[in-house]
Amino acid sequence: MTAKVIRLGRDDGGGQQMSPWAPMPLVGEFLDGTPQERFYRVFDCKINTASQVRAGIWEATRYAEKLIDYPYHEIVFVIEGSISILDELGHEERFYPGECFFLEKGFNGTWKQHETIRILHMTVDPE
Repeated sequence: MTAKVIRLGRDDGGGQQMSPWAPMPLVGEFLDGTPQERFYRVFDCKINTASQVRAGIWEATRYAEKLIDYPYHEIVFVIEGSISILDELGHEERFYPGECFFLEKGFNGTWKQHETIRILHMTVDPE
């Protein structure tokens, strides 16, 4: 399977079909209501090795980088600036403030920042 970038939209599950509504499993103690949930799971993977997980705010000035076998899974929420991700075939996805995407480990393509950016991100780096 080829690693890819997945756009996560406000109104849908990255262009995919959301699961049907179902009763939400109890994690704690419900205080009010009978909650229902649905989802589109973009990443579901058991990691049986030690992993480094990082989350935070990252800023960087304008640049472009060729990504070869991207070393980790990363979810990115753009706060300021814009980022283009181009796959190996040249298909470009551009992300602006308020948009979110998931970049799969092993992705090959180009990361291009059009100006200084600020993002919230979380990475899972299997060691």
